[in-house]
Amino acid sequence: MSTSVKNFIIRHISGAKSNQVEEFDFNAHSELTFGRSSDSDIQFDPEIDTVVSREHGKIVKDGNNPLSFQLVDNNSRNGIYVNKMRVRGSYALSPGDEIQLGNNGPVFIFDIDPRPQDMMPQTRLVEIQKPTSEFVPTEVSNEPVKTGIGKQTFERVITHERKKSQRTFWTTVAAAMLLFGTVGFVMWQKNRDDLSQLTGAERKRADSLLAMNKNLTDRQIDSILKNSQENQAVAYDKIAAANTDKVVKIYISWELYEVSENEELFHEYRPDANGTFHPLFVQTSAGMEPYLVTKRRSRAGLPVGSSGTGSGFVATSDGKILTNRHVGAAWKTRYSGFSWDNFPGYLVEGMQNGEPVLSKEPIVSPDETFGWVPSEATLVNGRPAQVEGRNKYLKVVFANSSQPYEAHLVTASQSHDVSLIKVDMTDLTPVSMLDNYASVKSGQGIVVMGYPGGAPQQRIVRKSNDPFKPNAEVFSIASPVTSPGHIQQVVKSSAEFSAKESGFGDSYQLDLNATGGGNSGGPMFDAKGNVIGIYYAGGGNANQGIISFAIPIKYGLELLSVQKGL
Repeated sequence: MSTSVKNFIIRHISGAKSNQVEEFDFNAHSELTFGRSSDSDIQFDPEIDTVVSREHGKIVKDGNNPLSFQLVDNNSRNGIYVNKMRVRGSYALSPGDEIQLGNNGPVFIFDIDPRPQDMMPQTRLVEIQKPTSEFVPTEVSNEPVKTGIGKQTFERVITHERKKSQRTFWTTVAAAMLLFGTVGFVMWQKNRDDLSQLTGAERKRADSLLAMNKNLTDRQIDSILKNSQENQAVAYDKIAAANTDKVVKIYISWELYEVSENEELFHEYRPDANGTFHPLFVQTSAGMEPYLVTKRRSRAGLPVGSSGTGSGFVATSDGKILTNRHVGAAWKTRYSGFSWDNFPGYLVEGMQNGEPVLSKEPIVSPDETFGWVPSEATLVNGRPAQVEGRNKYLKVVFANSSQPYEAHLVTASQSHDVSLIKVDMTDLTPVSMLDNYASVKSGQGIVVMGYPGGAPQQRIVRKSNDPFKPNAEVFSIASPVTSPGHIQQVVKSSAEFSAKESGFGDSYQLDLNATGGGNSGGPMFDAKGNVIGIYYAGGGNANQGIISFAIPIKYGLELLSVQKGL
């Protein structure tokens, strides 16, 4: 059967190859293998994409019908998900399907080019949402919008300023007339020069208000001018241009260790009667936590840890960088690496001959384990133990570059999602930071910069000049994204306290839609280009509204031990 298809297309959505596109000759490949092995057609990074097996699976083209495809799982340890659903064995694959390797693993889209018109993407199940209502204005004005302060407005303001100067002049004592006349002239000249420099939103606002009100008093004109200057638009382009080189992309991978034996920790699983593996959990006085064992004692377990990317910004000239705690020290925050499709889990009811005694049926629900923090684990191998997290790697890439620099964790906040890391570099230009939490108001314009995983990233092909590594390589260029928005509300810290997790801390609620995973730790700038917050979370849906959150910069300044600006 002949076909006009020329290439297989693999679009990487997340993982080490995020935003890269790979093409394979359709006629030259009967199958595409994927995994961390160097022999794989679609090769994943062996250091970063640790969820992927060495030979995870393959996409097979039907020999009789080349437009029919099968996805085959090579008994991978962490499984394969197609369109968010776990599949086992082989699965009929369609162009446009989303494939994820393991829970929280890298994601790519499978496609062919050109795609035949009769091969439309499969219908996806989505939650039905209430449609938004369209606002229809009762009147539509066809008058052109003014873009600057008009001549008449300018003359009225100048006349107003002259009248003020004249009143000041005539109320002075006659003996000081010459002196105060000179001062009055200078002040008048300064006011005129300042007014003539009104631009953009300032001019438009002042012109609009003055044009609508023909008989304003001097005091009212003063108020309009002051209000126009205080509510000027945020210069997004200028802020981005001035700070691009100061916003960094961070690559992270971490593991959990038992301190006394200095061994990596695994979360144990056990099969049920049907051969399906379920996670083990143990009830402690602090709550439900995973049943952890050291690596050499693990029979069937998954390592506790994760890999990913985040954002940060240069805080000092000697290489200190501020980011989130869940980026720089992820073991100190809520764990999301459970294999959720294997729930419910078994409850460990006791120990016998060094082995866990399990409940007859899996009874532990995801809700009972939500909120577990790895650094707070109390048991290992069924006995009390001390654990600690370690960054397997922590790398920083500066904007418009592909060169990674090794970094290390300096410290992490004990109460907020902030951490301080450092690269061994000098003469860096830091951002300007300002602690103005007490004066921030709802509606204030802001700009967030960072590296959301879904944003397209530039790539460059570099020829190798190393005779021992001659092949050219493709590198991703760190390209920060600028996300303008506003502060919706200032959220004050909860007064409640829990031994397990604190209440919702001091935060800014934002109306950003261009951020996402990978943006964590990015700076939030005010209208003058000062960093006043650190982006740390986003969520919601079409029904609830898309919302994001940032932490006041004062908690970052605490880690730097510097005086807070005013």
